Amino acid sequence: MHIRKIIAMAIAMSLGSGAYAADTFDMGKVQVIGKDAQSEKIDPSKQKISFDMGERTAPMPELVPEIGPAVYRPMTEKPVLENFHREEKDEISVSAGLGTRGSRELIINGKGTKEGYTGDIVIKRESRDGYRSFVDTSKTGLEANIASTGEGSYTLLAGGEYSVEEYAQRGVTRMPSPDAGIENNTSRIWVNGNSTLEDGAFFKGYASMDSISRKISNSTLAFNEDQSVFAMAAGASYLKKLGNKIKGRAEADLKSDKFTVSAGSDRELTKTVLRLGADYEVSPKADAKFGFKHMSLMERDATAPYASLDYRLSEPWQLVLGYEENLGNDSLEKIFMPDHYVEGDAIEASRQKTIKGSLNYRTNKGDVFGVDLFSQKEEDAIEFVDRHVPGKGMLASNFQFLDEVKRRGMALRGNFKIEDHFKVNIKSTFQKPEDENTGRKLSYEPKRILDVGLNYTEGKVMVDFSRRAEFDRSAVTNLGTFGADDYSRSDLAVRYRLNDRFSTYLKIKDLYDEAKSLRYDVPEEGRVSLAGVEAHF
Repeated sequence: MHIRKIIAMAIAMSLGSGAYAADTFDMGKVQVIGKDAQSEKIDPSKQKISFDMGERTAPMPELVPEIGPAVYRPMTEKPVLENFHREEKDEISVSAGLGTRGSRELIINGKGTKEGYTGDIVIKRESRDGYRSFVDTSKTGLEANIASTGEGSYTLLAGGEYSVEEYAQRGVTRMPSPDAGIENNTSRIWVNGNSTLEDGAFFKGYASMDSISRKISNSTLAFNEDQSVFAMAAGASYLKKLGNKIKGRAEADLKSDKFTVSAGSDRELTKTVLRLGADYEVSPKADAKFGFKHMSLMERDATAPYASLDYRLSEPWQLVLGYEENLGNDSLEKIFMPDHYVEGDAIEASRQKTIKGSLNYRTNKGDVFGVDLFSQKEEDAIEFVDRHVPGKGMLASNFQFLDEVKRRGMALRGNFKIEDHFKVNIKSTFQKPEDENTGRKLSYEPKRILDVGLNYTEGKVMVDFSRRAEFDRSAVTNLGTFGADDYSRSDLAVRYRLNDRFSTYLKIKDLYDEAKSLRYDVPEEGRVSLAGVEAHF
């Protein structure tokens, strides 16, 4: 059958490229690649396999169609094979596994629904031996949330997370740092919801509070440093019909961060965004959003227009265009506490101007194909510079500000099924991230990305395979700019259901033992395998 040829072609393609399964047809925003971001929360609706702890917890750079401010993600690995342990039904499940490099995991999932409320909880304990380090890699976490919907008129979601994580801070190849490590304690609570009011207006609001403390240490040199971030954010939007085809929109967002470090000065920021605009039905096939936003961050203020157009060219086609401005460098957690050690320094806001567009095609079966184009200019963009610090015995990063950065490019993507059991997600990104003043490539931002994910589910067997390849990278260090090696990694997970209650599973991170060069001249651990048993109640 043709299915065998297609599967063979997809796997062959994957040998040059991670799974991203999102239906992009009704969206149109583009996220551009770059910068560091915080580690992701334990997500009870997207339980992740346990291989992404420590320096590589956060996802790799993504391009996602969506109108809105560009969101920058770090040059680190993508979460492995999401949803592998998660069944979309009310149950309690327990997964336990052992593997190479002393890897161990215990994952408990719970989900229940009663009288309009849905509760969700995840408890995780994962660990493995330190690679070239006396500091082991481990994470223990709990996340719980509850959602409620009231007869279509409102939706409310509230949740919280607590986690403790420890991982090594390795040095460069010639100067290892086996006693250097980081320990993070993270607490988060959040609530968001929306409601349709009696007059037909729509209201949406959110609030969150994050507390993260970090201890960086190297026992050999008696070095210790404590860092912490306390962040609060809140916002609301109001949408009301003003006429037959037009709705008025008002939005407000407030964010406040404070960073404290034992070896230096504190840092604080406050960001406010006020937006006034309208949603207008241009025609039965086209909707437009436009207006103005006023932004304030640290010492920088800006007023700018925003606009987007969603046009259904014909039944299977959709065109989305958008323009957005934003003030960046607005998260002290992302700046000072990514998944590697950053030495403190003064900060300032950046200004981003982004033009984005998506052309999407959906087949009758629901398969989606699309192309995304983007161009962004950013003033005072942050770039991290790696350097080995002898007095601390570890690799550290300092950040520098670039006067004018430009990122532009395109992404080709597809999300489709072959027959009923085989899903394929493919994305290929071509971009040019550069310092406009010098023409130099931005540190660790690849020019080409190939991203492939495969899922096969039939009967008692489920197989997930993902591969990510990044090409043409540079690394900026205190000794100069160097060509960073291309980076690629494959992950495989297989589950076999023994009966309705029990399953066995196998996970292999870095299947081909090739992911060796995430950061310049820093050795990576390579392949890790783990096998386990899963029970559902």
